[in-house]
Formats: sequence, structure tokens, C-alpha cells
Amino acid sequence: MAHLNAAASALSASSVLAPLNRRVVNLGKLFHGSSLVKIHSNSLFLASTPRSRQLRLVSSANGGTAGSMEVSQEEAVKPYSWPDKKRPRVCVLGGGFGGLYTALRLNSLTWPDDKKPQVILVDQSERFVFKPMLYELLTGEVDAWEIAPRFSDLLVSTPVQFLRDRVKVLSPCDHLGMNGSTVSGCGGSVQLESGLVIEYDWLVLSLGAEPKLDIIPGAVEFALPFSTLDDACVNDKLTKLERENFGKENPIRVVVVGLGYSGVELAATVSERLQGKGVVQAISVDSSILPTAPPGNKEAALKVLNSRNVQLLLGYFVRRIGKAGDFRSFLEESDITANGNDPEKLVLEVQSTEKGSKTQLLEADLVLWTVGNKPLLPQLEPNARPFDLPVTARGQAETDETLQVKGHPRIFAVGDSSALRDPKGKLLPATAQVAFQQADFAGWNIWAAINNRPLLPFRFQNLGEMMVLGRFDAAITPSFIDGLTLEGPVGHAARKLAYLIRLPTDEHRVKVGISWLAKSAVESIASVQSNITKVLSGS
Repeated sequence: MAHLNAAASALSASSVLAPLNRRVVNLGKLFHGSSLVKIHSNSLFLASTPRSRQLRLVSSANGGTAGSMEVSQEEAVKPYSWPDKKRPRVCVLGGGFGGLYTALRLNSLTWPDDKKPQVILVDQSERFVFKPMLYELLTGEVDAWEIAPRFSDLLVSTPVQFLRDRVKVLSPCDHLGMNGSTVSGCGGSVQLESGLVIEYDWLVLSLGAEPKLDIIPGAVEFALPFSTLDDACVNDKLTKLERENFGKENPIRVVVVGLGYSGVELAATVSERLQGKGVVQAISVDSSILPTAPPGNKEAALKVLNSRNVQLLLGYFVRRIGKAGDFRSFLEESDITANGNDPEKLVLEVQSTEKGSKTQLLEADLVLWTVGNKPLLPQLEPNARPFDLPVTARGQAETDETLQVKGHPRIFAVGDSSALRDPKGKLLPATAQVAFQQADFAGWNIWAAINNRPLLPFRFQNLGEMMVLGRFDAAITPSFIDGLTLEGPVGHAARKLAYLIRLPTDEHRVKVGISWLAKSAVESIASVQSNITKVLSGS
């Protein structure tokens, strides 16, 4: 009882203590993708010591102390105060395509006055990033505010609250009993790194994913991913390399690992950006680029890559990445290597997939990594207990066709946090298109659940595939017109229009649309003036 009294005194809110005493599943720092720490016990409660400012998870079984774990906290645990005590409470974790668009969908639906939910969106970043257009940021075609607006700006005209924080502990208490009944009361609670505890009635998991760099030795230290706003600093690195390489004979060498959509788009964009000042080499373990893409997209991509002299190493895989000094004994024997003696140069050890092939070395000034990603919802240990979140080996929550996490009717998972199969049993791809559509269904199904209506099964509708191949090149293959592929400037314009329509809010779409029209007008005038100057100079 001493522990219980200390916990009650520290939290000073019975509404927070009750759900946390039922069962705490520690998911670690979800936004960091850290390993799960699991407490096996019949009951679990919290105790806090103001001096050490730590949160202690105290496990009790059969009335005795079975064990404890201390989690350092920057601030004391405190409850989040919802504005209305009666209306439903929806907590959305993650502000990517799935999370932000679910929150906006909830706000757009028609609700009875007493049932319109209060929605809070939690994300570790202050900005929403429209990831498919990061390549345009690399080329300077768009500005950061256009594809990475602040959540506070996007939500200013809505009642959705935004909180910049990171998830620490998830404590669901909506699990289905063995007889199929649902536990009464709230859906559970979420503890954030700041110490804030949010009780919710409905939870949406949309934590996204991060690049998986720990596949081979050296990738974490020397390879750069391209999936966040910060990763767009590749342009600054290229500018620095151009300055350092000015007047030198050896070209800048950029290696792109992976030739899926991200790898092809990055290779095409970087090769155009270098404008003959460097060489781009792209490596893929597959025997062709874009193994799952429509034929039209493949052909358009190959045409652009060949025109920009991108060197394709198909049927190769990377064994490790390091500094040239670490490969000194192998450099002389390498068949694929640049002429350079700088020990600080990056070197990739690659090998063909052909049996009996020898390893070879590639020198690089910059290595860009596009292979693999890992969801930020960490893996749970297998357990037969019905109140554990079912998570796949890849780290995604298992959901039914309504996007509800299996066994948890108050929790929905979308985007990279969801493992959902199509009617043919194939896992849905982790793409923006899937997340867009799941957000619509998740928002509707929360509405249906609150209003005691039937939930709709999610059905993914493939609208086609799009890719950018530089400042004026792109390829679009719509699924509803067989054999049609829009490429070049026409494809580029169509892709930008499609993404303009998909921007989060009407206000942001109008601002970005006006900005793009203004830029297009300026470029057109500049092009006309340039052509007139050429004609006059020629005459």
C-alpha cells in the first residue's frame, strides 16, 4: 500500500491513476523505434518521486512486489485536461498522411452536437511533410513552407489541438474479454515524454516509419537517407562538394543504394542537379529497376536515367560502407573504383548476386540510402493474453478490415503502423496513396463507432503510380486507362496538379496554388526573354 499511496499523492488525479493501474504496456519511445520493455504482471501502477523526477513502473503480483523499472522523466506526470468532460476524446499519434488526414476527416464530418469528438494530434515535429515532393525541394522547384507547413498553421481554423511531443507509454484498456465483451470506461491513456498523460476514448496509431540503415556495417555512419525535411540538406552537401571539387579533374561521385521508386527518383534528380559535374551510380540487388512498377513508368525512368548517364549496377548488393583508409589493401585489386588516394573518401564494398563472384569497391563522395524502412511502432513479444497489442514481426499493428487493431475496438491503425492485407492476401504497400485512403475510412469508422453505426471494411483503390524524374520530367501511369503513361513535362505538370489537390487543407491549397502559378509565370517570362535574346544575338 505504500507504493499505491505514493502514486496517488504524486499524480493527484484519480482519473489518471485508474486506467494506468489496469495494465501498462510499455512501447518505449515509439517515435525512436526503440526496443520494447514488457512487464509481465497481474497489476501495474505508477509511483513518482519528486526529487529524482523519475517515473517508476511498479509491478505487483499476488499482493507482493514482483519487480520495478525506472524511466527517467523531464517533468512530473500530469494529466491532460480535455476542454469538455462529456464529448468523446480522440487522440491521434503521428502527424503523417494517415494521422493528419484522419484528424481533418473527423472534423469535416457532420456530428450531433453532443457527440462531436475532441481531437488532439501528437507529433514529434512541428511540421507536416508532404514526402512525395521532397525531390522538388532538392531541385529548388518548391519552397519549404509549401510542402512542409506547420501543424499550427494547418489546424488554425479547426478545433483540432496539436501537441508537439513524443510518445513514451501506451496503456490501452479496451481489450476484448474472452467472452467478446468490451471493457467499460475510457479506451486507455498515452503518456508522453514531457510527462503529460492523455486519457482517450479512441486512439489512432499513425506513427510512420524511418529508414532502416542498420542492414549492413557502416550504413548508419556514412549513408544518408532521404525521407524527412532535414534530409533535403542533400542539396547543401552537393553545393559543398561542387565548391571543393572546383578545378579538379575527378568528378563528384554520388552512389544511390536501391532502385525502387525512391532510388530512381533520387538518382534522376541528383544527376540533373549535378549537370555534368559528377557521376551518379545506382545499385540494386534486382536485375531491373522498379521491379513492381508498371511498364510505362519503367521505360520512362530508363530513358531519363540513360540520357543523364546514370550508371546502373543491377544485380549487385552492398556488403559494407567505410572510409578509403579501411580498404587500402583492397583498392588496388578493385575492378570498379575511382582514381583517388584520399583516405577520407567513402568506399562501398559491393558484390554481384552471381554465384562465385568477387567483391568489388566503389568510391563515393556521397552515399544516399533508399533501401528498407522500419515502422516506429516497435515489436511486441508474442503473448496469448487478450490485452496485448498484436504486432507483426516487422513492427506493424495487426488490424482487421475496418482498420481496428485486432482485439482493441477503441484503437485504429493506419499507414506504416498498420499491417493490412488486400482480399488476395497481399500486404498493402506503405505508400502515401494507401495512407490517404485509410485516413478517410478511419475517420468515418470512428464516426460510425461513436454513433453506433456499422463500420465499413477498407478497400484500397489503386489509382495508379506517379514518379518525378527531375525538374521538368515525371511519369504517371493511371490504373483506369490501360497502357497510358504520361511522361516528360506533361507528366510533370499532371503530377504537381494531383499533389496540389491532395494537400491537407483548402487554405493551404490556395496559397500553394497561387505560389506555383506565380513561379510558373516568372519562369515563362524568363524563358521568352532568353529566346528573344538568342534570336537577336544570332541575327
